[in-house]
Amino acid sequence: MPHSALTRWLKQGLARDMCPLCRAAHKLDREYMWNFFDERTSDEDALDQVGAARGFCANHAEQLRRIEVDGLKSTIAISDVYAHTLRALAADLAAVDEGHGLAATACPACANRDRGVAQNARYLLDELAENAGFRERFRASPGLCVAHFQLAWDTSRTSEERALLRDTELDAVRALLGEVNEHLRKQRAEHRNEPSGTEADSWQRALWLTGGWPAPAASAGVPESAGEDQPVRPSS
Repeated sequence: MPHSALTRWLKQGLARDMCPLCRAAHKLDREYMWNFFDERTSDEDALDQVGAARGFCANHAEQLRRIEVDGLKSTIAISDVYAHTLRALAADLAAVDEGHGLAATACPACANRDRGVAQNARYLLDELAENAGFRERFRASPGLCVAHFQLAWDTSRTSEERALLRDTELDAVRALLGEVNEHLRKQRAEHRNEPSGTEADSWQRALWLTGGWPAPAASAGVPESAGEDQPVRPSS
């Protein structure tokens, strides 16, 4: 069984009624961006990685902006990072010709997150195999988002692991489909006077199941609060 420290994020995800691998992805992003801002904005190797990627992707650039610009009301670090990136970009553009385009590596924050989520997919499967309580909570969960279901499926090593993933996901999808259909039924004129139930936000949960659960509103911009680990329901 993996050490509890390795599965803490996954357990937090289940407690929040969300894809546990989405929870791990959010945590990895936050840790990376805060570490980059605190310790690596003057690290030449780190800056070279950002420069080779032509800057952070839009999502991670926004997280960096929220940390410094919104949080500290400063633009010094972000300007230094992007001055380095623009110098590298200008040099590479000067060398572009018909035979050589402008190459770019992956956003380093995305690459860090993807490596970490892949590790967490293995932790998830190991925990499911060894921990009956965790397995029970997973079976009762809203499932994995589609991308992370595929990652876990590709990571699985046994028919038992795949059967558990498939059955849990299928149950979650069928249950959510039933709620979406009920929500649609209550939108018809003849049923609009019926009280709303849990199906009212099913459309939003359908977005999350298929596209991934969003990060907490405070993610990256401010340090995490204890309340972020509490179970939540989406607003209707």
